[in-house]
Amino acid sequence: MNIEEFHLSLKSDVRARAEAENDFAAGAFANLMSERLSDVEEIDNLQVFHYEGLGSKRQNLAIDGFDLDDADGQISLAVVDWRDFEDIAVLSTPDAKKRLKSLEYFLTESVQNFLEDALEESSVAYQLARDLRSRGRNVSRYRLYVLTDACTSDRMKDVVSSELNGVPIEYHIWDLQRLHQIQESNSGRSEIEIDLEQWLPNGLPVLKTEGKSKDFVTYLASVPGEVVADLYGQYGSRLLESNVRSYLSARGMVNKGIKTTALSKPEMFLAYNNGITATATAVAVDSSSGMPVLRGIHNLQIVNGGQTTASLYNLRKDTSPKPDLSDIFVQMKLIVVDSAKAEEIVPDVSRYANSQNKVSAADFFSNSAFHRRIEELSRRVVAPALAGKSYQTYWFYERTRGQYLNEKSRGGAAQARAFEARNPKNQVMTKTDVAKFELSWQQKPHIVSQGAQKNFMAFANSVADTWERSESDFNELYFKSVVARAIMFNTIRADIAKAEWYDKGYLANIVTYTMAKIAREIEKQGKGHLLDFNTVWASQSLPQPVRDFAVQIGSLVLGVLNSPDRPVNNVTEWAKRAECWNLVEQIPVRFPETFIGALVSPTKQIDRRRQAAATQKIDNGINATMKVLQIPPTEWAKAISYGQQHRAFTEKELSVLKLVAKPTPVIPTDRQSAVILGALQKIQNLGFTKV
Repeated sequence: MNIEEFHLSLKSDVRARAEAENDFAAGAFANLMSERLSDVEEIDNLQVFHYEGLGSKRQNLAIDGFDLDDADGQISLAVVDWRDFEDIAVLSTPDAKKRLKSLEYFLTESVQNFLEDALEESSVAYQLARDLRSRGRNVSRYRLYVLTDACTSDRMKDVVSSELNGVPIEYHIWDLQRLHQIQESNSGRSEIEIDLEQWLPNGLPVLKTEGKSKDFVTYLASVPGEVVADLYGQYGSRLLESNVRSYLSARGMVNKGIKTTALSKPEMFLAYNNGITATATAVAVDSSSGMPVLRGIHNLQIVNGGQTTASLYNLRKDTSPKPDLSDIFVQMKLIVVDSAKAEEIVPDVSRYANSQNKVSAADFFSNSAFHRRIEELSRRVVAPALAGKSYQTYWFYERTRGQYLNEKSRGGAAQARAFEARNPKNQVMTKTDVAKFELSWQQKPHIVSQGAQKNFMAFANSVADTWERSESDFNELYFKSVVARAIMFNTIRADIAKAEWYDKGYLANIVTYTMAKIAREIEKQGKGHLLDFNTVWASQSLPQPVRDFAVQIGSLVLGVLNSPDRPVNNVTEWAKRAECWNLVEQIPVRFPETFIGALVSPTKQIDRRRQAAATQKIDNGINATMKVLQIPPTEWAKAISYGQQHRAFTEKELSVLKLVAKPTPVIPTDRQSAVILGALQKIQNLGFTKV
């Protein structure tokens, strides 16, 4: 997809969202950018709201979003520049600086000049201004963003960083071109370019090592502690691979052992500390002097040693007087992976690098069998045709970022239109979307409110436990139920956005709490009955009594979120607390009589689940047998030989393997196929690569 097509697609998405949520196009664009910035791991939980005003010196103030909940103590603020032109607009340097200045003025007026005194106490702007002032110097960095549908001018000059009360201020411009590049990139994330000469003018000496695989090259180095701390100070947790980041966010960021060594025996740090394992997709290496030196790193991700990295930074930031890190060196293993294979290889590197740590299997959930199954079901299970339509559609599950647009762009314009007709944009679900729908219904709205990353990991833990006990529960019925909950969530969101009582702000929090409250009330008042998600799937719509009840609940939820008695000033921070959910749970409500009709008896639902699980087991067996028979007997003979050399197989495994290694193979049973594939996995873990 070229940038012109991407521009049209973006405008279409924004307009559709604005219409669905009764919002202005600029607000819809801000909400869309909030999701995309979370997807690419730039800003985890950008809270969208709009404010414009005048400062104490009559300067223009503007802001469209914020994220205060960063594990590194960084604060992100954003302002929108929405052009909505037919052709791609150009953002000039003066225009970019003007928008950034209006955002910076909001920040400085809040921190230094008590902006809150001029604002309405119940407003989001008041709460944010007060929070910014109260945090004072307990901020490591301010990150200011311009979000625009324009392209920056070719003559655009860098906006030089500044500071506020000694805290650095960074400026970032996310324009159409940057969004398009990330959409087209293999990684689907905001990639980091590191120029090591900024710290080490002569580069970083490295030792290059290569194995038999051509998929990666490894470099070994001893990195100065000051450089490690500076890198984390500049890039924060974006340096850490997402699973490692989630793990660390739940723990203290300064390890006591690291602190003791760094302060008392800094010269022994290299010997005592396990160091860092990191990946990159490209490096700049200079070997002109004989000894290779590293000068630049593209798309650096730390997959092991994140606590070492964060601890050195926080130790220097929080210790008084500031410790001297000049005697500290950290060993680093840098694995450079081909960008086309990074998505496949990097998670495995992370998993094996952390195999001795208490990082759960759920932390490495992104590329799991669960996602592959949901993806397969989404391509196979056809949704019922909507009224007035002569064709059925699919709910497209995007297991990896950009899948939808890549699939759509495979053919010409006619094929793209046909693809979108069968796979509508409003029926695309991402991994984080599914996590949001499911945890909302599981009555964890305070977790959903903590942002996409934390919510996704909570969902991962839940699914990983269930998958281990009974993976057949994740079947066609489960997929249809997920889609039904997506329909429920999106319908509630659209209805609340248009409700008379709703006045812009906290929409995401209201929706997840409303959905959770409905689930809770069904448990309390439903007399054992359940919401009939099968009917929601069949009609591809939420029954009107449920919609009416949801709007009623949403109003009550907003009352709790905005309560003057809440223990924290900021509403979005309040929504992240279990106490907030406890109060919403306790709100007395009664089912409307019409609501009962949307429920179904538990017996009927249990029968459906049993039948679906049995069908999935049959499908699993058929798929396993097909996979076994797709491998030629000669390849199975090689597998047997390798396994015998390494004494890897049991007698049972060896006997069933011999069935498929015959010149005319015997068709194995479902159970035998499972044994064969398990034996194959054994030797693949030992290094067998022939099959």
